[in-house]
Amino acid sequence: MPEQPPFHPIKTVYSYLPFGVRALIDDLVEPYPHDVFRKSVSGGLDDIHEPIIEKLAIRWDSVLRGLHRFPHRYFTAGSEEGIREFLSYLALTGAEEINVLAGDYEGYEAVATTRGIVTHTWPVGHLARNIPRGWWFVSQPSARDGNILPDGTLTDICNAGHKVFLDLSYLGTTDESRFHVDHPNIKAVALSFSKPFGLFYYRIGFLFSRVPLQSLEANRWFKNVFSLLVAERVIDRLGPQWPALQFKHAQRKIVDYVAAKTGIPLHASDTFLLAHMSAAEADALDTQRRLITMPFRRADSYRFCLTPYFMEREDGTAPLEML
Repeated sequence: MPEQPPFHPIKTVYSYLPFGVRALIDDLVEPYPHDVFRKSVSGGLDDIHEPIIEKLAIRWDSVLRGLHRFPHRYFTAGSEEGIREFLSYLALTGAEEINVLAGDYEGYEAVATTRGIVTHTWPVGHLARNIPRGWWFVSQPSARDGNILPDGTLTDICNAGHKVFLDLSYLGTTDESRFHVDHPNIKAVALSFSKPFGLFYYRIGFLFSRVPLQSLEANRWFKNVFSLLVAERVIDRLGPQWPALQFKHAQRKIVDYVAAKTGIPLHASDTFLLAHMSAAEADALDTQRRLITMPFRRADSYRFCLTPYFMEREDGTAPLEML
């Protein structure tokens, strides 16, 4: 098998399914929980999500304060379903535009466009009070580079009178941090197990909202019960800080190795999945410049997903310097 070149990150952020999570799923399906599904005949699964979401709110309080302030709670197919249905709600209630930070998750604009909603993009640090009050879609830690937003960014947006949909898809992937969602202008919060736990194809997400979303009410009948059972195991046995505790040290080893081998001045992002560098650093590169292609660019920085390196570490094909 030919040796991998030192620089081979991917552009799209995919978290691999780590051994610890795979073992948890193996334990769940041996024996397979057929008895749970048999309860559906008597309507016993309609509310199965409610105690599991309550467990999440309690256990995740160590990293996320204020979820109890959101009266409407939904189990969703990853964070994307929550984003999509909340934008549908905004369209139905007359919203014509949303605001996002430059380089943030491109899905906000992609979905908004299909709902007839215009997206306005603003640089991080722009004074939100100079923008007419409206809706913001914000990821924290940020999808633009995997870093926690500068202090005050979200508070400034809220205090300027804007309403915020907060996307916490990277929650649990950073060194210990505690985020607050108790500001009344944070109107909805989305969480997902795709990136922190590698469960992308299991479609495990949660939406906490201050307003009811009729399009998500039917999820009490049309939800993926197996994915919900996986979510409960993750909540009970792993918890919100497990991913960072498992992989932050490895991320730093990977970034140091790649930077030393290639001369590319990579920086470990706050989230273990990513590395980043500024556009100015990329422009200053010489022979390595050909490796830094435009699809890695996000606003004024470059973002690199490190998942292939984590897979090599687990498979035993990584160089010793990366272990």
